[in-house]
Amino acid sequence: MHIKRFNGLFAKAVLVLILISIVPVVIIAYHVMGVDSRILKNEILQKQQTVASRLASVARAHINRKAQLFSIFVDLHTDFGGHDFINEQDLKYLLARNPAIVYLAVLNPSGVQLFSAGTPAGTVNYAEMLPHIVEVCVQRGKDYISEVYQRKGGLFALLAFPVRQHLGDTRVSGVLVAEMNLKEMGESLSQAYPLDMNAIIATEDGKIISYNGAPDGLAQEPQPEMEAKVQAINAQLGDEPSGEVRLPDGDSVLVAVANLSLPGWKVYVDQPANVAAQLFVESTFHSFWDVIVLVLAMLAFVLIVSYWVIKPITRPLERLREAAVKQREKEDYVVKKEDVEIPNNEIGELAAAFVDMSGTLHTRRQELLRAQTELAQVNQALEKRVEERTHELKAASKELVKAERLAAIGQMASIISHEIRNPLAVISNATRLIKMLVASPDPKLTKQFGIIDSEIKQANSIISEVLGYARTRELMLTTVDLNSYLRELLLSYPFIPGITLKDELDPESVRIKVDAEEIKQAIRNVVSNAIEAMPNGGTLTVGTKIGRRLVCIYIADQGTGITEEVRHKMFAPFFTTKARGTGLGLAVVGKAISRHKGKLFIHSVPGKGTCFQIYLKIYRKPGDTNYGEAS
Repeated sequence: MHIKRFNGLFAKAVLVLILISIVPVVIIAYHVMGVDSRILKNEILQKQQTVASRLASVARAHINRKAQLFSIFVDLHTDFGGHDFINEQDLKYLLARNPAIVYLAVLNPSGVQLFSAGTPAGTVNYAEMLPHIVEVCVQRGKDYISEVYQRKGGLFALLAFPVRQHLGDTRVSGVLVAEMNLKEMGESLSQAYPLDMNAIIATEDGKIISYNGAPDGLAQEPQPEMEAKVQAINAQLGDEPSGEVRLPDGDSVLVAVANLSLPGWKVYVDQPANVAAQLFVESTFHSFWDVIVLVLAMLAFVLIVSYWVIKPITRPLERLREAAVKQREKEDYVVKKEDVEIPNNEIGELAAAFVDMSGTLHTRRQELLRAQTELAQVNQALEKRVEERTHELKAASKELVKAERLAAIGQMASIISHEIRNPLAVISNATRLIKMLVASPDPKLTKQFGIIDSEIKQANSIISEVLGYARTRELMLTTVDLNSYLRELLLSYPFIPGITLKDELDPESVRIKVDAEEIKQAIRNVVSNAIEAMPNGGTLTVGTKIGRRLVCIYIADQGTGITEEVRHKMFAPFFTTKARGTGLGLAVVGKAISRHKGKLFIHSVPGKGTCFQIYLKIYRKPGDTNYGEAS
């Protein structure tokens, strides 16, 4: 009896309460007591490293924004400036819209100044800077950023950028030099500096550029103490990104360093080294006594609850559990009052309710079984009818929408063919006649003729797309060698400059049975979309993968990618994201692949590119008698 008592529900409940109360406390106490100063020190250094990286990003972003401004100005001017070379008016325009720029000058490839705008902040020693500027900008064709120098009114930096006659030229026609005030960068740094840490930005030779608390965020005057601190940090850390450093005054600090590779600056963030020790001592002392008090309180609580509460609960519950087990094991079993203990409390009410519930469940179960049998029969018949009607309704609705859409497109295509193409032909013929009548056309007139021809071709292309999508003709199936077919298609396609074609066709060619013209138009539409997705140029990959029954034709670009929202709509007729376009290009692709009973899949990553995969049935593999029309 003694052994049974301690193996019963009461003993187990007491043990569980003790474990639930004490084990988490012991685990937490062990973890807290196990924290040492090295872990705290590493956490503090990681936090400082994060702050240093953030400050470096702020400074780097400011320099890069200004560099991109000048670079874009030079690139746009080369082809859209309206004259052959940057002039003084261009410099004044740029100077007026950028308060941070105080002086602009243009040099020839030899380094001789042609003209300038603005007033320099101070006398710049061109004798030292010019050879380096000419080497970087003219000989290498890259941007140049000087070291920071101090002049009256703040800190300044000299930036230089190569100027070319046209985009894509390799020869440098001149150099654009700009002197920039770093005040805006200082204001950005002031807002980013932490309140509980010391932060310094310095050059590689230890000159202070900015520090936490500096007026306008920039070091307007020399800071000998900070320069000595930076020298001590560089000497002791070397190439390490963080660590503990002893300063010349004897104090030790925790330091994290981040590099700004473009201007050659470094960001230093430090705190006193005793911060980690203080945190460790405080946490250890408080945690130890807190755990002792909490454990004692938990033990007292468990003992009281076990004696006064658990025992009166566990005994009736055990009887109730035994009755519930019988109820579960015997379907027709009905619990009686003699089977359970009914004390005068909530447990007794629960037991009485359980007895009533057992009787009610028995009655309801019998009724439910009969109802379930009848309901299952009715549901089966109803589901079958609903499924049939739903299928018929969906099919009818789909066919009706498709018929209405094709009817509208066909009517519109007929109007376009009659009312627009004929005037376009008249305009084209008139343009040719004017060209023939003008003996020596003015260049501007020649340019306008080119624009007219281009727009006529664009209009005819739109009409052809609409007519091609609206007309539905019987497929004219022919057997073609896939590799030869794709290479001939790509050779005839007018690729624009800047697009690199990458051939990944499988060496093992196969034959497919398709409507050659329809599939050709579909692939050309996909290639056209891929090229338009790369306005700045890139690599267009066209390849094949041979499967057991199917061949995959994939076309991949390095463009802007496709969002999920566009992917759901891109094959709908007349949906387009372009400023000019009919929105029928991909609709034609989807229609062609569907008519050939193929599959089309799209894999796209926004910002990285898109890959179209077209799966068609293999008609015959050379030398393989297992593949044919029946496959």
